[in-house]
Amino acid sequence: MSSALTVRFLTRRFIGEYGDIESVYTHNVMVGGRDVCFSIWDSTCPQAAELQGWVSEKQLRWADGFVVVYSICDRSSFHLARQQLQRIRQLKRRGSSEKAPVILVGNKRDLQHRRAVSSEEGGLLALSTNSGFFEISAAETYHGALVVFHELLDLVRDSRSSGKKAVGIRSIVRSMSAVFGRRRTE
Repeated sequence: MSSALTVRFLTRRFIGEYGDIESVYTHNVMVGGRDVCFSIWDSTCPQAAELQGWVSEKQLRWADGFVVVYSICDRSSFHLARQQLQRIRQLKRRGSSEKAPVILVGNKRDLQHRRAVSSEEGGLLALSTNSGFFEISAAETYHGALVVFHELLDLVRDSRSSGKKAVGIRSIVRSMSAVFGRRRTE
């Protein structure tokens, strides 16, 4: 599913409605004077009981980093984000040798009057799962999406350089983005 965050990063435009399609995108950007290629697996989040198997070991091996997004206006999306962070942590413990960084993003910051999840709750969840944390509005600005993906790139670079062998910038950053509560509420 094309998420607001992913589409904003890729196109600099905001689109409010999305279908239920899982997609992989490739996007080249200049970062620090170097060309970097992002491969983004933009994934849907099931709203039903099948959630437990949503993040697979295959996806974890594919990804160099994760972006898990919830709506600050939707408490159930926050609970789904918590479950996904726990699932990612379990899969990482079970055998992945890579340290795939994770960033938790609270979206729809422009809808403060509809807020159901406090910024403190998001920050505490990120802290408890060793994740980065941002609150943004994909609807209002491109800058928030840019900052999230550039931070993910920095975290991936850091995790690789602290590993057994360093990998150069020519590598592809892969991330998974899940947006819950796709509809923009007025």
